[in-house]
Amino acid sequence: RDADSDHRTAAFRVRWKVVVAHVGCCYYGNGQAAPFQAIGTACSFRGCDTAMSNTTRTLRVAFVAGTLGQGGAEKQLVYMARALKDMGAQVSIFALTRGEYYERELCCLGIKPMWIGRYASPILRVASLLRQAYLFRPHILQSGHFFTNLYVAVAGRLFGCLDIGTLRNDVLHEMCSNRFFGSALLRWPRALIVNSYCAKDNAVAMHVSERRLHVLPNVVDLASFDSESALDCPGTASGSIRVALVARLVEAKRIDRFLRSIAIAREAAPEVQGIIIGDGPELVPLQNLAGKLGLVPGGVQFCGRRNDVPMLLRSMDMLVISSDHEGFPNVVLEAMAARLPVIATPAGDCARVVVNGVTGYVVPFDERSIADRVVELARSPSLRCAMGLEGRRRVELCYSYESLGVRLLRIYKRIAEGLGAQSVINVLSALDVGGRS
Repeated sequence: RDADSDHRTAAFRVRWKVVVAHVGCCYYGNGQAAPFQAIGTACSFRGCDTAMSNTTRTLRVAFVAGTLGQGGAEKQLVYMARALKDMGAQVSIFALTRGEYYERELCCLGIKPMWIGRYASPILRVASLLRQAYLFRPHILQSGHFFTNLYVAVAGRLFGCLDIGTLRNDVLHEMCSNRFFGSALLRWPRALIVNSYCAKDNAVAMHVSERRLHVLPNVVDLASFDSESALDCPGTASGSIRVALVARLVEAKRIDRFLRSIAIAREAAPEVQGIIIGDGPELVPLQNLAGKLGLVPGGVQFCGRRNDVPMLLRSMDMLVISSDHEGFPNVVLEAMAARLPVIATPAGDCARVVVNGVTGYVVPFDERSIADRVVELARSPSLRCAMGLEGRRRVELCYSYESLGVRLLRIYKRIAEGLGAQSVINVLSALDVGGRS
């Protein structure tokens, strides 16, 4: 960059330092700025770029996680952190929550999440994030959830590192769920890593530059999955065909559609039994609906949230995705890894991952279509087996964890080259990332 550009960047940071400190003092009243005294030099950015350039040539990546609870986005964040460590990078996690499901697994990897969610104020959370960034000095600050994109975008610009946002659903659902901040969450990060081509297409339709969008599909660690699924699984009812749905019980997942499909399928194949794994705010209404459809007892089972999903999938006969909105559902890969056929609506990238007629079926958004395929598979053990084997082969070929680190580093290199982030390019070159993906 030229001298004028450097001057503008420095002025921008100084202005933000003043704004952050002023808002913090106003927030606490009586001129108390204790939180900002605690971060001290975190807002002293003048020597930041020089300090970054004088650190080791080890790539440093920090993720900002909105939650570390038991979910698909969180599992993929753990995969990315682990893959980067395997590639020789230093990784840190800055989390808005603490004491949640994946914190222990990260600690076992030698990555202790740093809690930045002590204060409810977004300004104070940014201040906490800046302090942690000052201590860790990341080359890349990456968001783990759509709703943390603004934290990453603001802190990345203030600290002078590469800020990367994320899209984990189809964009349409994310924009609807974040009405007031949706546009800023989508447009402020200088780059976005998305887990589905559906999200990329929808973002482009919303006039987001395609150059800012980089697709990194979800993966599954087959070795770990096979180890967990090899545990003893519960016995199944004699002669029953167990149809699984694994999801958070929210409106977008359309579990009501799944229940109606099971009710229709049982008219032709009474041995069909729906198994719902997960919890959420829609649990009670869904239980009431199951009763009205005559699925209780025997027709459906609500298992709640489980930590042994790989083992449970081993005892199932097929998986159904009945959603209206998805990005790239993890459970599709897990079901295919467990050699189950998958019946899915064309939400998100389901139609790309599930090969229609080969690894399962892609069906329209209606109960009858799902039910017809459930009955077809229920009546043909050989078809279930053949589709399950093809699904496993597809996961091994296209969605295995082993290639994640290289693909992620190549995306970083592509982003850094597009933005002219020479310090990041230099560090990535030292890692011998290779050509563009």
